[in-house]
Amino acid sequence: MQDINIKNKIEDLKQQIRHHDYQYYSLEEPKISDSEYDNLLKELQNLEKNNPEFITKDSPTQRVSGTVSSTFDKVEHLSPMLSLDNSYSTDDIIEWHERIKKNVDEDIEFIIEPKIDGLSASLVYVNGSFEIGSTRGDGKFGEDVTENIKTIKNIPLKLLSEENIPKFEVRGEVYINKKDFQMLNERLLEEETQKFANPRNAASGSLRQKNTKITAERKLSFFVHSFGQVEGIDFQKHSQFIEFCRNVGFAVQKDIKVCADINEVIKSILALQEIRDNIPYEVDGVVVKVNSYKLRKIIGYTNKSPKWAIAYKFPARQATTKVLSIKTQVGRTGVVTPLASLEPVNLSGVTISSATLHNFDEIERLNLNTGDDVLIERAGDVIPKIVKVVGKNSEGFFKVPLNCPDCNSKIIKETEEDVLYRCINPTCSAQFRRSLIHFVSRDAMNIDGFGEVVVDQLLKINKLTTFADIYSLTFDDLMLLDLFKEKKANNLMNAILKSKDNPLSKLIFALGIRHVGEKASLVLAGKFKNIDNLINATEEELLNINEIGPVLAKSIKNCFSNEKIIKTINQLKALNVNMTEPLQTNSFVPLENKTFVLTGELATMSRKEAENYILSLGGKTTSAVSKKTDYVVAGENPGSKFKKAEELGIKILNEQEFKELINEK
Repeated sequence: MQDINIKNKIEDLKQQIRHHDYQYYSLEEPKISDSEYDNLLKELQNLEKNNPEFITKDSPTQRVSGTVSSTFDKVEHLSPMLSLDNSYSTDDIIEWHERIKKNVDEDIEFIIEPKIDGLSASLVYVNGSFEIGSTRGDGKFGEDVTENIKTIKNIPLKLLSEENIPKFEVRGEVYINKKDFQMLNERLLEEETQKFANPRNAASGSLRQKNTKITAERKLSFFVHSFGQVEGIDFQKHSQFIEFCRNVGFAVQKDIKVCADINEVIKSILALQEIRDNIPYEVDGVVVKVNSYKLRKIIGYTNKSPKWAIAYKFPARQATTKVLSIKTQVGRTGVVTPLASLEPVNLSGVTISSATLHNFDEIERLNLNTGDDVLIERAGDVIPKIVKVVGKNSEGFFKVPLNCPDCNSKIIKETEEDVLYRCINPTCSAQFRRSLIHFVSRDAMNIDGFGEVVVDQLLKINKLTTFADIYSLTFDDLMLLDLFKEKKANNLMNAILKSKDNPLSKLIFALGIRHVGEKASLVLAGKFKNIDNLINATEEELLNINEIGPVLAKSIKNCFSNEKIIKTINQLKALNVNMTEPLQTNSFVPLENKTFVLTGELATMSRKEAENYILSLGGKTTSAVSKKTDYVVAGENPGSKFKKAEELGIKILNEQEFKELINEK
């Protein structure tokens, strides 16, 4: 009798834990706290330890076996795992639709889902319990990765179903979230291990680890997308299968959608392409499938692919090319940065011919030199970067130059810990050019029409030697420039005049003080009110400001101890450039000590503008939600910060509520 009670208790605990695993990992809607979950698991572990005869392989305690395999056995799939035909334009999708319509006399309903950039896997359940997991392999045979599959927390070891299902083979994609991928690569770099080129490689390498404990540490996830063999249950449509999987414990993508016709398919594809960067895992396209299983049988297969499905591939974000040369350039703070010139290659619809290399330590880590074949990546439409060398065609790596490429002065690291080399010549013309471009930019003095081309032409005719010279320019000076006529010259003169009235915060940022960004500029201007108070502030006074640390304080003091900077400021004063910050109309700082976190996309203002509003009213912004957060401002498509705020009971404002708050203040 005692044994029966213990067995029943173990089964009850297993059911509870499976339910909470499903809520947490598949639905992302936990119903109990982490500590309560840990207590349930600990109780089960203790009972199984004292009663090993009741341990089953589908128990939640058996996820990590700790086994190390020297090889993976082959597994023959119950039915072939076919690949999909690819398409690269909406025209391809329309042509595919025309082809399949030839064999079908009725309207076709479709189902679409984001195409995850991961590793395909097959999971076989026998009588509701997970039996074997395998990779796709060659489509007929895969590798047995059962023990590693068990470590993936959002895969149920037992189906949450009371129906008797003798055999259920689901197929899907093993992947790693972008955030976890980044953290994994950072850890690998700390361990001086080769990092993964992309999330797909990370998922593949992690699932095929010989040691299951390493796989368990990698935070893999799984989404169902299809099935192989099923006994004991019948589906009429793919959407029914997906819903069934959701109900029995599997994680299902949120962006799966049933489309009534091909026009809706194309609209949905383009909509998904627009938001791909907001999806927390890497998506490289959209899979389009006929929803009806009856119609799928009519449409049929080729030897390699189903005719009733097609993959629409987003523009590539990685490509291989050759490094033609490595050059160096000097920034406005004197930092010397290496830049790779590349054999032109098309990536995400853009021809790429150069890539940033960040610093010389990065070159050494990559073991990169001129002539090497490289993998480049372009994420979120930003400057491409070199991920790794894929073909070594040179000796060693590009060495740090001894001298500045512009003025030939010596370049040095300021400290042993510093990864950046700087030109030590304060009169370096390259630094001054970059400083001028920064000074007139939108976020600084915001002089519309004063771009790089204008800066370069004015430097060439010796009209700019300090920032103050901008405000001494004449109409005749501007008429000397290429493509300048009367209207354009007048517009630029008006923009220069208008910039004199900018608040002090804009000027502080424009001066390009090292480490001082827009936020710090607003804080300093709000605290000291005019430039003289800031210049005369002691290091102690600076450190008494919450947002100013020792590095920032020292940098500010160093800047204003430079005679050339003080001379420039005095020249600007003489030219009637504003040196004060507007005073608050109220006698109090309305958002003082209030901490905000922004998430999602705001419709009527940029995130930077919202941050500036908060800072100007005495508040501050952070990137992470914690108990110390006062408000979370949520726009469209908010991320995990929204959920965290709900869990912590933090006040969440929509965009309208946020605008009302700052207007009230």
